[in-house]
Amino acid sequence: MISVLTLTYQRHHLLEEAIQSFLLQDYKNGEMVIVNDSPNTHYTYDHPQIKIFNLAERFPNLSKKLEWGFKQCQNEYIYRLDDDDLLGPDALKISEEFILNNPGYDVYRPKQHYFFLHNKFESIGGNVNNGNVYTKKYINRIQFPDKSFGEDFDITYKFRPKIYESDGKPTMIYRWGMNTYHVSGFGDTPTEKLYEKIDHMTKNNHGNFVLKPHFTNDYYKMIPYN
Repeated sequence: MISVLTLTYQRHHLLEEAIQSFLLQDYKNGEMVIVNDSPNTHYTYDHPQIKIFNLAERFPNLSKKLEWGFKQCQNEYIYRLDDDDLLGPDALKISEEFILNNPGYDVYRPKQHYFFLHNKFESIGGNVNNGNVYTKKYINRIQFPDKSFGEDFDITYKFRPKIYESDGKPTMIYRWGMNTYHVSGFGDTPTEKLYEKIDHMTKNNHGNFVLKPHFTNDYYKMIPYN
């Protein structure tokens, strides 16, 4: 029922953790779609619910990469998960439940997420993407912007979707820090400069990688009220 869309670029150590959070879902009605547009890296992982697209050319901006990724998802509902974030415990079952109990919306989202700083639980927080689930019908009718900053806001709010917000458990672990890049942390930087900075920070992450999903820490045990 739900596809998880994950964009990644030259940080396989974080991608392995994102994949592990999907594998821990015990969710049979879904798939994980991973889009890698680094010409210098190639990822493989053999699992029937996980599809990895290794592309030879980089997208002109993050929004176009996201638009292409949405089109590769087979299911009607698409959960947006960045490679540096994690699905929380039972995230997909929780998402499916509030979709089934509240039909007819374009976007489904929890009001909050679990905020982790340097891989330690910090607080219950909130952002534009708290584990947003978009219907394919909605995605197919909107126009994606040509930019790499603020695209989440445009996609989620600009086209006047009917949004359902859940007061229940958060479904996403939003991570900050960890000595890696965060696109939103660069602000409204021109895409060319943004790409230069990211390439410099990840220059040692080229090559062919057979992914080995795992958690570096037991994140689920850190979550309060779980």
